[in-house]
Amino acid sequence: MRLKSLAPAMLAAITLAATVGANAALARSQARARAEHHSSRPLAAATTPVKPAPQAVAETIVTDIALADLGFKNGIRLANLGARREVFVPLPEGADLKLTELTLIYDDLTAYKARRYLEVLVNDRTVAAVPLEGSGAGRRMQVSLASTTPHDGFVKVAFLYSGAATPDRCIDVRYVGDSLTIRPETAVAVAFDGAGLHDVTTIAALMPRDVTIALPDRALSPAEISAALTVARALNATGRRPLFRSRPAEQAETRDGEGRVLWTRGTIAIGAPVTGAVPGVAGGVPGDLSAIRIDGMPALLLSDVTTAMRAARLLATPSLAAARGLSQVQVADVGLPHLPHDRITFDQLGLRPPPVEVYGRAELNAALDTRMLPANTRPSRLRLDVLVAPDGAGDKAVLSLFINGRFLASTVAANGEPTRIEQSLPEGLVGTVANINVVVQRRSAAGDCRFLPQGYPAQILASSVVELSPAGTPHDFADITTLWTDGVDVMLPAQAARQPQGELPLLAEVLSALSPAIAPVTVKFAAPAAAPAAPFIAVSATAPQGAAPTVRFDRGRVAVKNRSGQTLLDLGGFRSGAVAQLVEAGSHPGVWIKPLADDGRLPAPADVRLDHGDVAFIDKTGVALAMSTQRDTLLLITYPDQTSWATISSRLRPWIVGTLWLLATIVFLFALQRMLRRRQRVADE
Repeated sequence: MRLKSLAPAMLAAITLAATVGANAALARSQARARAEHHSSRPLAAATTPVKPAPQAVAETIVTDIALADLGFKNGIRLANLGARREVFVPLPEGADLKLTELTLIYDDLTAYKARRYLEVLVNDRTVAAVPLEGSGAGRRMQVSLASTTPHDGFVKVAFLYSGAATPDRCIDVRYVGDSLTIRPETAVAVAFDGAGLHDVTTIAALMPRDVTIALPDRALSPAEISAALTVARALNATGRRPLFRSRPAEQAETRDGEGRVLWTRGTIAIGAPVTGAVPGVAGGVPGDLSAIRIDGMPALLLSDVTTAMRAARLLATPSLAAARGLSQVQVADVGLPHLPHDRITFDQLGLRPPPVEVYGRAELNAALDTRMLPANTRPSRLRLDVLVAPDGAGDKAVLSLFINGRFLASTVAANGEPTRIEQSLPEGLVGTVANINVVVQRRSAAGDCRFLPQGYPAQILASSVVELSPAGTPHDFADITTLWTDGVDVMLPAQAARQPQGELPLLAEVLSALSPAIAPVTVKFAAPAAAPAAPFIAVSATAPQGAAPTVRFDRGRVAVKNRSGQTLLDLGGFRSGAVAQLVEAGSHPGVWIKPLADDGRLPAPADVRLDHGDVAFIDKTGVALAMSTQRDTLLLITYPDQTSWATISSRLRPWIVGTLWLLATIVFLFALQRMLRRRQRVADE
């Protein structure tokens, strides 16, 4: 498993604050404070001997861990009168945490009546059995978890769905048309003592979905912007929504029905000073990554400008668990794991698809994230090992392979051994994520039942292999992901140091979409049209030196038209937004982002999906249009204001064609007339 192979490399590079003398740390902090070019006063704990933290009033704080936070952005769907799904909710060990309740939100729909129910198990103990009547969407119920405790750092939540349409007839389970969806808002509530929580690992794990990245209210250094982007990328990877601000967001106090404070927005501060912040532990000295409190709420602080980047990358690695029980962490380095470049197993990638029960039809799902692959590689072939338990009646199952919705292969499952499905991956199909879907189908019994329908397990095995090939020249945005694994340079205009909120939201989304969570990010303030020295993202009004962009802005207005000449998108009236396109400057692949606003600000959409295509038009809501200029044949980039022979010929094409036909007709008639006259002259002679 990749996480296991990653952790030792990280742990060897992390020096914890518990092993560093407080006096030495304090001396380094004072020396850094004297060397800073700005005159603002940093957090008191970073520059002077720490006074005991003010006594906080013991108050219970409650936060939710939702399915969306665990990666189930679309929830969990159960169907065909029988299914089981297990979810492991991570909770740090050693922390004084109490599970309070499970808020279950589900959509229950069915075409025909059937006796159905949902059983909820927590740590293999039944906590609720819910009868289902197909009553509609948005159903909600509360399940108490007062006596539940984590085991091995997790709480196991299982959803067991079952039902029957008739007690004495066997039917195709698809006949009922049932669907039960556990919504992504379904959440486990965790309560803790706000004054007693000063654990870096626990604060990072319990942080709410909305997180403010608090930046110093001054000009930022490249290292601080790099750290802010890396923190935002790590938050996006865990399903959270980062927001950049020049100061911590005001904590609007919200309480539940029992008077407990609800933790609705987390805070991660970059650099000092931090208004209203106090150390998490009285007498503590801030490390590279420290636990603090802001307005009584837990928060994290990356205090050292020189090591902020390393501390930010630590947030995206499993090695953060090494800081369990510590309020300050000194980070030496964060390294990348060494993986083979020719073939890699699902186990090495950390992919362990769960088994499912097959009654008549079931789906086995796995998501291959290409950002997890070794540097400078791309997936070229897939070898799946699928194990299907034999049917008691001896009927064999049929396996059908779909990748990103495209049907690629089908075979009959073997009995008693794994079935191997080998399939090459067509270029341009995978994208940043390859959604692997194996449909398992068996003939359903019908008529009078001799036995009750029985499910048989099936699973995609971790021995499945992804064969790799060299990445080559990128043709889609997704092709650049492994080219950024060893690091990416972010080239910004100099004014971004004082007004970073204009660029950071979109840059964070692009980095989250196209780069691994621990890939180094190096911010550089560069002049327009500067030449990149490494794989890059460039934000500028003009293309980087040596690049040949597909969309040219020196030819007047830009428009996208279809083959029939209909305009789909015209940038002439845009006063906001941006255009992102895949370019290559020298031998360095990158993404050039051109702001369309007069002041050079970039849009700040909540979600940017860059995958297929090499040109994307982005507005405040996301990607308005993405297209490939190399593969698409239906869309064209045009320049309506540019006058050229091609433009003129395109506009006057009917007249030109008519004139040519007329000239051809005149020439033909003239030649025919001369030929007839010549024949007449010969006949007269």
